[in-house]
Amino acid sequence: MGKKVTLKQIADMADVSLTTVHRVLNGKGGCSKEVEEKILSIAKESGYYVSTAAPLQNKGPVHIALIFPLREKEAHLFLSRILDGYLKCRDDVSQFNVVFQEFYFDKPKMEDALENLNRILKQIYKEQPVHYDGVVIYGLSITDEAQVWINRIIGSGTKVVVLERSPQGLEDVCSVEVNDTLAGNLAGEMLSKCIHSAGTTIIFSQKLKTSNDPNGTTCAKCLQEYSPELKVVQVPLDLNIDQSHSIEQTLRAYPDVVGVYATCARHTRSLLKALDKIDIQLQAVIGSELFEESYVALQQRKMDAVIDKRPELIGYDALSLIFANLVNKEKLPISHKVSPRIVLRANSKMCYLAKEEENYYGKDNDFE
Repeated sequence: MGKKVTLKQIADMADVSLTTVHRVLNGKGGCSKEVEEKILSIAKESGYYVSTAAPLQNKGPVHIALIFPLREKEAHLFLSRILDGYLKCRDDVSQFNVVFQEFYFDKPKMEDALENLNRILKQIYKEQPVHYDGVVIYGLSITDEAQVWINRIIGSGTKVVVLERSPQGLEDVCSVEVNDTLAGNLAGEMLSKCIHSAGTTIIFSQKLKTSNDPNGTTCAKCLQEYSPELKVVQVPLDLNIDQSHSIEQTLRAYPDVVGVYATCARHTRSLLKALDKIDIQLQAVIGSELFEESYVALQQRKMDAVIDKRPELIGYDALSLIFANLVNKEKLPISHKVSPRIVLRANSKMCYLAKEEENYYGKDNDFE
């Protein structure tokens, strides 16, 4: 009898993470008896066949590498949360015969960072010190030269998962990223429900090199559909500097502004700083990502909602997927999108603390 369902489907039915399913089906334990019995029951009823000769028992260790920007001062707003999720998954599967290696490259000095990134990729391609069976890499740092090396690495038989947006020039990779379209639609619908008079709604979006911010663009389209009486203004802002002054100037330039949305964590922090400096009455203030400042703003009613993209799940799911492929021969999806959630004051404390819980990881995501 062959596999009738995937490990991911079993995880969804049991409402647990992929790695929990791995542990149970391979006899590694690490969870309650109730959860173990539930997973085994679902696997049996679904006709999932577990080989008695597990893939790692007859081979040497599986080697997986992470290539990621070095942590920086502001990274805790998003990037560090991706890394935290990856490291959480690494801990969850540490009892398996897998060897992990993390490579970090400097991000603040971009030229040096890119040179360092290319050096790491060349090292992996030349199998120094070992052949890596899987590589997880942060996609927004990938240049044209880096793409060449990544495609060579793929050609050598290594599986590659890209965190965040994957460049079009890469072949046979799995992209793990936020569902930005859903994030924009959630924000747009929230704004339309909160705003009850005509005026201007401002979207502070990310200034991207190759395309428009899909989050902000989708939000604007959604607002035009739900609230055609509103004037929608998109303001793309650079991510690398504090934009509180620019946001303050923009808000002053539109005296009829009734609502605002910041599409990323850094712009949310800048928006909160700007709102502290000016006397303005807004019907809706929506930010992105649940971090300390946004959580406090929700508690103090300075912000109405947060679209939390749950970056921890990007890192966690990326390693879960490549682990499932290498260990249990699960097929890698072309795209795996993490679904954002709406956080209001009422559920902000629960959501802020939820990532510490076991069942936070590996749920409510979209595959293509």
